This record gives sequence, C-alpha cells and structure tokens, in this order.
Amino acid sequence: MSLRKAINDHCKWCIHDTEAPGNWRQQVTACAITRCSLWPYRPKSSGKVQSGPDLAPQAPTDGEIEASP
Repeated sequence: MSLRKAINDHCKWCIHDTEAPGNWRQQVTACAITRCSLWPYRPKSSGKVQSGPDLAPQAPTDGEIEASP
C-alpha cells in the first residue's frame, strides 16, 4: 500500500459520512481537525467545496482514534 493510499483511506474512514452532503473527498477537504498529524496531507477536492452547516466538519467520537505522530 502506498503512503498516499494509506492517508486517503485513514481520512475517508475518519470523516466520511454517507448521510452527509458531498462525497468523501469534499468532506475530507472541509475537515477542521487541525490537531490531526495527517491534516496537512489530507486529500483535497479539486472541485468547489461546499461549506456551511450542510457540510460541517465532524470531530471523531470517543470510540474513534486520531492519527498520532
């Protein structure tokens, strides 16, 4: 597995919500969890990203882990 695929897979697992508007890449682009060590390297959508309450970034729940350095 490549490093890029590993980062993409982690970000998709962490933030993607099939019930929320936008595809997984748009949701990851809108991610606001800047304390994540992978945040600067997250995949970004090349299209216009929706913003606002319909595509609000989500924080991990207590049962989820965050990437560590």
